[in-house]
Parts: sequence; C-alpha cells; structure tokens
Amino acid sequence: MRIRGFLHSDEHKKTTLSQIKDLRSRVLPQDALLCFAYATNSGAAQYDMSMGSTFWNDVTTRWLFGIDYGRTHPQALRFIAGKANTSVKVFDGSYVVEADRFIPRRDFHMKTSFFRNAPTEKYGMVSGSGNFSSGGLIRNIECGISLFAASKDHFRRTFRPSYIDARSLWDNATPLADIIDRYEVLWKKNYEPPPKAEEADEDLDPVDFDIFWTEAGYVTRNRGDDKPGNQIDLPWLVHRYFGFSTPAAKVKNSTFGEITYLTPTGGPITRNYRYGNNSMEKMTLPIPEQTGLDIYDGKVIVFQKGKGGFTIRLLEIEDFDRSFRDRLVGTHIMGSGRRYGFIH
Repeated sequence: MRIRGFLHSDEHKKTTLSQIKDLRSRVLPQDALLCFAYATNSGAAQYDMSMGSTFWNDVTTRWLFGIDYGRTHPQALRFIAGKANTSVKVFDGSYVVEADRFIPRRDFHMKTSFFRNAPTEKYGMVSGSGNFSSGGLIRNIECGISLFAASKDHFRRTFRPSYIDARSLWDNATPLADIIDRYEVLWKKNYEPPPKAEEADEDLDPVDFDIFWTEAGYVTRNRGDDKPGNQIDLPWLVHRYFGFSTPAAKVKNSTFGEITYLTPTGGPITRNYRYGNNSMEKMTLPIPEQTGLDIYDGKVIVFQKGKGGFTIRLLEIEDFDRSFRDRLVGTHIMGSGRRYGFIH
C-alpha cells in the first residue's frame, strides 16, 4: 500500500493532474470512476490534452459531476460525454436543474478519482481540494492524497468502502442526457455574460479603451496534441487597441507588428500580431505553461495596457462575469460565437 500527500506549490511539481496520471500508469485501469463538484471548459480541455486519446480508448470511465449553483459549464459536460467509453451523470440533477439558480438541497462537493484493474489487483484513488478546472487540476494552491493498492486485500482494507459509496452515488444519479439541454438553456440565461450585441456601438474606437477582453473558446493545438495551443483569431480592427495603425488595404498573411505581453511568472514576452489567410487577425500568445497561464481553452482572456506592454490575465467565465459584468461596453460576437469587447 502506497500513500502520498501532495500540495500544489508550483505547476511543474506535484499537482492533482500529475497524481492522476501517475496512478493511471501504475494501475493501468480497465475502468475508472471520477467525481467532481463542478467542471469547466478549461478543465475538460486540460484533462483531455494531458491524458491523451489512449485513456479514452482503453478505459471505461464513469463520471459524476455536480451542477450546484451553475458552476459547471454545459459545454464541458458535453465534451466529456462525447468521448469514447464514457458515461456521465449529474448528482441530484433532476432536482437541481429545476431549482432556482440551481441551488441544491444538499451540496455535492467531491473531487475524487478511482482507478481499478481487477484482473491484476491494482487500484488507485486521488482525492483532494482540486476541482475539474485547469486551475484546480494544475495551477491553484490545492492539496490532496494519492493511494495505490497492489492487492485486492489492501484495496478492501483501505479505500474500497469509499469506492462502493461513490459508485452508489453514481448509480442513483441523473443521466446527463436527461437534463443537459434544459441545463444549458437555463445556464446561458442565468450565468453567461450577456452578448449585448444589439447594443454594441460600431463607432467605438478600440484605441480609446484601457482593457480588452475576448473569449478563447477551444484553442487549436498548434504546438502538438499534448501541448496547449497559443494562437487565437480576432476580428478586424482589434489591432487598433494594441497600438497598430490601420493599413490602407487588407493584405493576407501580413504582419501588423509585435505585442509585448506582461505575464504572471514568465516576464515580458514579445510575439508577432498578424492578419491571417482566413481574413482574421491572428494573435500568437505566450506559451501558457511557461508563463503561469496554464491553458487558454475555455477562458476569458483579459488584456490591460501597462508600462512596457499589455498585462494578460485568464479568468473562468463566472469569475469574469462577477468582476466586470457592470463595466462591459461595446460587446460583440464573432462568427464563431465567441464574445469580445472592452471594459471601462
């Protein structure tokens, strides 16, 4: 029996996700039960990228999520449910989805993963404070414990009772398919920052604002399947916010100039800003895992003019909403559905 505690102090050291990956390699599971209080788009993207396609293809996974208070992103649930060999349920979902503001009658607060390989008698469990968001998996200050049992007897005498209880919760939970459509409609109504596209003032000049924001969506993994992407498209005229003059003609695959980003931990990073072949402005961002930004997928990227460059911050949708909802101005929607705009 092996028991290890861990604490996130640095994303390059032990994290919730690194311990999950470690147990997967030790157990080589046939099946897994994964229980998280909430899931975000960034967490789904981070988990998928880190675990790789072989995890989905080789392991039968059962997922139990909460939707309490609307913290879980509907698209994250759809993303996981769309993977091979997955079954997704929601704790008390039929009740919570109909409750005002998704207030539960009993909070679901688990953050635990179980792995089993019964033929080889290997079992694993990771439990801690980290939720199914990129921050909870690798970046936040979190702590937890990892358990590995190399025999059925060790499993029986340690965390098998917890597994049985968790499996009972999953057995009695609401299938995602029963509520996802309604949850998504209500979630967008109650929690998604309003697009206000009809209120957007086309005469707004980006250069007049101190803060610009954009939803990242799911970012193409231009650096390889196992690394987070760092390029996003933006619409015409955003270049003015970053201090570039508007050229007389739109020339595809041309360069506006360079942007210097002020990152949380990596220092100033300078990258080209271009007009792409797809008639969109193309931004190359700092490499996230080297600069304290973990992953862009599913986040709202907030830029602010600073001394010597542009400060860059990543926020989950609900955190952005709480911080800036009453300060949004000139909000627009791209053809892809991603929102962007300015903050006064």
